[in-house]
Amino acid sequence: MTRHQGGFTLLEVLVAFVIFALVFATTLQILSGSLRNVKRSAEYTQAALWAQSRLDAVGIDPPLESGQYQGEFDDDYSWELEIVPYEFNDDSGLILDEFPIDLFYVELRVNWGQEPRRLQAVFKTLRTAVPQRDSRT
Repeated sequence: MTRHQGGFTLLEVLVAFVIFALVFATTLQILSGSLRNVKRSAEYTQAALWAQSRLDAVGIDPPLESGQYQGEFDDDYSWELEIVPYEFNDDSGLILDEFPIDLFYVELRVNWGQEPRRLQAVFKTLRTAVPQRDSRT
């Protein structure tokens, strides 16, 4: 009489181990990608917060006039600001000399990270200013 013993063969154990290893490696890859995405999202959020504070100051420091400016928020984040007069479309039918405000196009670039993987976020807006008219007229 032959006795049939219960249990797993070596081949079954090896196949189960390979399946476990593949599932574990895939799970680690997914988690690693998720952590990278969370870090990048936090960096972009910080850049947006810095940009908001810089754009809130435009018109005070620097003044609202044509020019290019740059600076640093901290050791990781720097900024470049460009202010240029906004050009109206000639088809608008507006009499530009009598327009009650001046419009300026403002572009802010926030940079962070180390080379060669330097990241940048660009923020654009229009700002208004009361025109500086000649007081003699």
